[in-house]
Amino acid sequence: MRERILSDFRDFRFTWRGFFKWTGITLLAVLVAVIVTLYFLDWNQMRGPIGRYLTYRTGREVRLDGNLSVKLFSFQPGLDAARVTIGNPSWLAQPEGTPNSAPHAATVDRFRVELRLMPLLRGRVILPLVQIDRPDIYLLREESGRTNWDSGDSRQAFRLPPIRRFLVTDGHIRIDDAVRKLHFTGMVNSEESRNGGRAAFTLKGDGTLNKNKFLADVSGGPLLNVDESKPYKFTADVRAGATHAVIDGAITQPFHLDRYTARIDVSGPTMRDLYFMTGLVLPNTPPYRMTLTVVRESSTSYRLNGINAAMGGTDLHGDLAVDAAQDIPLLTGQVASRVLVFEDLGAVVGGGKHAPLQSKYMLPETVLHTERLRQSNAEVDYRADSIKSRDFPLTGLSTHISVQGGVLNLKPLAFSFTQGKLSGSLKVDGRKDVPVSTVDARITDLKAENFIKGGDKPIQGLLEARAVLTGAGKSVHAAASNANGSFIAVVPSGGMRHSLAEWTGVDVLTALSLNLAGDNSNTNLRCAVAGFQVKDGVMSSQQFVIDTDPVRVDGSGTINLRDETLDLQLQGKPKHFQLVRLRAPITVKGSLAHPELGLKAGAVVQQGGLAAALAFLNPLASILAFVDPGLAKDANCGPLLATAKAQGAPVKNSAIKSAPAPRK
Repeated sequence: MRERILSDFRDFRFTWRGFFKWTGITLLAVLVAVIVTLYFLDWNQMRGPIGRYLTYRTGREVRLDGNLSVKLFSFQPGLDAARVTIGNPSWLAQPEGTPNSAPHAATVDRFRVELRLMPLLRGRVILPLVQIDRPDIYLLREESGRTNWDSGDSRQAFRLPPIRRFLVTDGHIRIDDAVRKLHFTGMVNSEESRNGGRAAFTLKGDGTLNKNKFLADVSGGPLLNVDESKPYKFTADVRAGATHAVIDGAITQPFHLDRYTARIDVSGPTMRDLYFMTGLVLPNTPPYRMTLTVVRESSTSYRLNGINAAMGGTDLHGDLAVDAAQDIPLLTGQVASRVLVFEDLGAVVGGGKHAPLQSKYMLPETVLHTERLRQSNAEVDYRADSIKSRDFPLTGLSTHISVQGGVLNLKPLAFSFTQGKLSGSLKVDGRKDVPVSTVDARITDLKAENFIKGGDKPIQGLLEARAVLTGAGKSVHAAASNANGSFIAVVPSGGMRHSLAEWTGVDVLTALSLNLAGDNSNTNLRCAVAGFQVKDGVMSSQQFVIDTDPVRVDGSGTINLRDETLDLQLQGKPKHFQLVRLRAPITVKGSLAHPELGLKAGAVVQQGGLAAALAFLNPLASILAFVDPGLAKDANCGPLLATAKAQGAPVKNSAIKSAPAPRK
């Protein structure tokens, strides 16, 4: 036997023809064995291995607890699985019944899918049928942004292969989103009716969004014989509290869910509430109604076209774009208003008639939610072609709005007037819990008389001013209450009602005679300078001079921004002889909203006491207590204006050179 075997090996000769022949026979035998095995295989025995493989690939437990059947030998292979369970990732998975346990990511009573073989051989997947019976889906997102369905890049588009028939019966979906503060439970259906008709896709449900009642009703066309070359239309009606959105849209390339266009009509009490629906940080506004078209071209960018909104009495129109390629979305574009009602701006900072709570202060106390500044970036231009204001003669506004890394900048910020402008910048640093606000505002070439209502203008002249203030606080009032900086205002030259000038010097006889005679003539306002240093919310006067031909007025005192009160006094000193003059400073006290003018009582009493004492000597001598020889000197306006310019007031050099020198 041994010799015969050795003889056979000695007679063996290797040839390539023989090698390929026996290799082919072996492979064919293996293939036949595999086909026979698969044909007669009980696929239920493969549920465990398939589940373990899918668990390994997905990083979450996958179980197939029901019947599993696979049809391979067909031009339309298919898979039918019952009682499929997909668990949550390991960081969320907890034993069922424990306090922290969460529902499974998905459970399906029956899942059936078929695919076409010939397109598959060409590398294209087409699914003639996808049928899902009684699915129960759970979607969770933590405040960090991590979700239980993460599979790598969360910004990657969710795309499906073309599906000819997509049937969903008695589906349930639950969403818990800590970022959007959304808790939602809904039902999903898309099935053929019993009489052979074509039923549409529907998603209906309710829950809460930011603790407000949330309702959603979404419907689409039938998911039968969907043509991937034609848009798939859908509609939606969504309510979140008082916010209501009606959507009419289409997925431009069916099964590419990142490409769609939608016409939206939305209304509500404030655009700020849209954050929880859209993820975009928008300002607080008056009640609004807005229409726009959303065009999404990819999973990381979309456009907001044809914005047309009305907010209170203000309109808004323009186009914006959102780039969501980074963790924080970027909003860019241009918007404008044909008419801006100035009162509507109060809602942006939490004040005015739109304030949620009435306050005794002029400056709003409403908390500014600057923490949202850290959740969105923006580079947007805004302009208002005209402004309606009861208190300020404004004609226009333009600014660039920048939000980057939690810091809001309005720079440049420019309000225009009929003559003159207010320009500067506003910065709100919201990177910490308590935001820090910085204002740098300049008033140039503004007519002071424009701020006086009515036809009688007792003061005339160009006002130049600058305010540089920085304060920390969660509201406008809180920031002003601890602000530091400076404020200075200058009127280089102008005019003042003659009677008013005499009243500031408390020249009783002259002012009274001018008023009784109806004298509306003006006297020369040589210059006026008022400078304040601001520390911890208190404005303390550093320089306060109003110089007219008949009277020089020196002022002092404080303006307290914490309780918004005034404590100022103006002492007028006549430059000419006065027969009857009360040497009593004029006081300005009370609140910023309702200041009160008066005379300092102590000075009047002292002057009256002196008159009474002189009356004991001679009754006519008592008049001497009210006589003023008029020894006040002119202010040296040139140096005053130069000093004000050095302190930041936008005074022109020409105004300094032409300032009147003291008269000899």
